[in-house]
Amino acid sequence: MFTSALRSLIALGLGALIATLAAAQDYPADKPVKFVLPFPPGGSADAVTRELADKLQSQGHGIFIIENKPGAAGNLATGQVVRAAPDGHTILVGVTGALVINPELYPNLGYRPETDLTPISMLAQAPVVIVASRESGLTSLKDLVQRAKAKPGELSYATNGTGTSHHLAGELFKQKTGIFMVNIPYNGTPGALQDIGGGRVDLGFLDLTAALPMIQSGRIVALATTGSARPSALPNVPTVAEAGYPGYEAMTWISLVAPKGMKREHIAKLSGLVNAVLADEAFKKSTAAKGMEAVGSTPEAMQRFLAAESDKWRGVIRGANIRLN
Repeated sequence: MFTSALRSLIALGLGALIATLAAAQDYPADKPVKFVLPFPPGGSADAVTRELADKLQSQGHGIFIIENKPGAAGNLATGQVVRAAPDGHTILVGVTGALVINPELYPNLGYRPETDLTPISMLAQAPVVIVASRESGLTSLKDLVQRAKAKPGELSYATNGTGTSHHLAGELFKQKTGIFMVNIPYNGTPGALQDIGGGRVDLGFLDLTAALPMIQSGRIVALATTGSARPSALPNVPTVAEAGYPGYEAMTWISLVAPKGMKREHIAKLSGLVNAVLADEAFKKSTAAKGMEAVGSTPEAMQRFLAAESDKWRGVIRGANIRLN
């Protein structure tokens, strides 16, 4: 027969268990969830994340807030989330550079994304577009490679900065084809596009969404895109593989990751809610209009993807001997 003290302990234990289960069931609606982006407002990644937050909120899953925290190549936002409480209410919109490139370029970050962050889901991806100025006379990747091999170092290509995913896409292409071109890093894409359009730089490995208006107007020439399939925005432009260089792929992407220690049931629930939005046809079309492809994943698949991407870009960085002062 239970004593009154034991009954009290059992009651307290059951009460705590019920409260824990209720909290798990309420997540993520129990308090606002903050998506931290390493970009300023505007741009395709910001727009996709805002639409995702709006969808989750309109479906009654809670309040979702966007916090833009640009700076230090994404390291400021990433560090903030690494140090946040792992309660599922501070989530990083993790990008290619911050998660798989910067750990090799910045040895003193104070954290390691692969051990200090927990994957939730992939969100979207986009290829880089390789463009040429009209003045260069280049109309295909074959032209580019032939000229680069005939006159090593004569061609220059613009990127949105040293050590960015676009820069590394160019370095990977150089390594795959055995050519040498000079990278001209810009502080962002607009200046690079302006100089390519003006014929002051031969080529660019650039953001597809940003370059699209100048491609469509004919001011610059799209030679290829760097994904495994042609993007809907440029259906008549070949991929690098289709243009004669199989095995080449370089994608930019955005994902959701959380501080290490987030509860498994919360990870699974948020991942499921996010993937349901990503699978919606209207959301897919809207994301495609922003120059990206909505792509979801399980947390486990995202973990494997991050490991593979880290290995890939680490090899490119070391092969090109890229160092940041």
